[in-house]
Amino acid sequence: MPDQTRDLAVVVTEVASQLRAGADPGRAWEQVLGRPVGGDGMPDVDTLALLGAGDRSQAAAVVAAGALARELGAPLAQVLDRVADGLATAAEAEGERRAALAGPRATARVLTGLPVLGVVLGAAVGADPVGVLLGGGPGTAALVLGVMLLLVGRWWISRLVRRAARAGRVT
Repeated sequence: MPDQTRDLAVVVTEVASQLRAGADPGRAWEQVLGRPVGGDGMPDVDTLALLGAGDRSQAAAVVAAGALARELGAPLAQVLDRVADGLATAAEAEGERRAALAGPRATARVLTGLPVLGVVLGAAVGADPVGVLLGGGPGTAALVLGVMLLLVGRWWISRLVRRAARAGRVT
């Protein structure tokens, strides 16, 4: 039974190795995937997308590359090697993007907790921050303004992080 979380680039590389060893395309895919493929010797997009690590667009790219190689008469093993390189590069870029965005996300969480920490520290030194914030007047106005600014700041940061996360992705 195939491992359902296999990396698509690894699967494609394994198929290319099988092809270089002399297997026909259908047999190579069946051996690596552990399930039958279509009559054209290529798995369908859904079968490849089920691997877990590769998304549907990557699976479609693999199937399209196989169809193109068949149509043009290009050596499928070499085409699949190039596709695997592209998939590995895309996965590496995604990992770097996630790592780069981890800092801003952590900073946003810390900055969100600082006002609560200020209230706790104020209470610890004997002040009555809760009473001031909830007692009406300027304290309550400051609380309302602070919560509004905190929510706007969180929205803004999440918007920036989402935009940065989308940057560089090929859709």
